[in-house]
Amino acid sequence: MHILIIFVVIVLILFIPIPLSFHFYVSKDRFYVKIYNINLLSNDGGLIKKFLNKKKPKEDKGKNIEKTIDDHKDDNDSSNKKVKFKETPFKKLYHNLAYNKFKPTLKFDSNISYSLGDSSKTAIAFGLLYNINPILLNIFSIIFKVKRYKNDFKPIFKDKILFELTLNSIITFNLAKIIYICFIIIKSFNKNRR
Repeated sequence: MHILIIFVVIVLILFIPIPLSFHFYVSKDRFYVKIYNINLLSNDGGLIKKFLNKKKPKEDKGKNIEKTIDDHKDDNDSSNKKVKFKETPFKKLYHNLAYNKFKPTLKFDSNISYSLGDSSKTAIAFGLLYNINPILLNIFSIIFKVKRYKNDFKPIFKDKILFELTLNSIITFNLAKIIYICFIIIKSFNKNRR
């Protein structure tokens, strides 16, 4: 009975879908990055900013000099090693990810308001920017199963430069899919090394 309960719990942990809500905003005066409405980074603060502002222990100058010398040695060694691994398995990785049937799902919504300071330039940019949408959709489709994709551009015809980006997306995944994607990546790189 206990084994059955443990098995059911493991299956639920692996296969229950987990929605990850992501919000990103950038304008001239403000920016923020939020996950589940938790402020990770913004001009007002955020968890990452607080973490980075913590005081780091001071190191001796002598140690820093030794580190820089060691880093130069490591760079020389790594440059010699890089010659052996010139070709990376990106084609194989792309193929494996693109044809993966167990992809996380993505719902993507974004709005971009902009002005280039000149009406004609703003109008020309509007046509060019909309050509980005199929490219972005193809890139997202490599890793995700795209359920919704909405990327709107709103030109503002004013005599000043303006930019405002609002991005909201929900990535739904489970642990089994993440483990499988990690397996695909490792498998692709290991095959290349052989």
